[in-house]
Amino acid sequence: MIFIYHYSMELLDRYIKEIEADLVLDEMNIRDVQLRLPSKKHFWVGRLIKHKVEINVLQKQKEELKKSLLERVISDAPVAISKITAEKRIDDFQEVALLNKKIKELEYVVELLEKVEKNFNSMTYDIKNVIEILKLEQQ
Repeated sequence: MIFIYHYSMELLDRYIKEIEADLVLDEMNIRDVQLRLPSKKHFWVGRLIKHKVEINVLQKQKEELKKSLLERVISDAPVAISKITAEKRIDDFQEVALLNKKIKELEYVVELLEKVEKNFNSMTYDIKNVIEILKLEQQ
């Protein structure tokens, strides 16, 4: 039985909207953003790791599926075929193609979240710079 996580552009769009809301920084919310920043970093890193685990699960499922399909293709072939020929045929199976698609979609989500992690790490310096500017303006 194959368990497939379904991700699409809607997940990326939802994450992008959530991230935009988390990265809003102005004079009115600077203290609140600064206080919530560690928990937001943790939240997004948690999502990143979750999706990396999902990719790993899907890759293991794909390997198991390929092994079972390889045995089936070799045994069902009317003539003897090599393992290499059978492996090439396996990539054309719908189940393998679907797993490849899901893995690719999750890789895009992981890429986004890795970049978001960098943004949150640099946000500490951004907040510090905004505070310095505000101090200079008040003098």
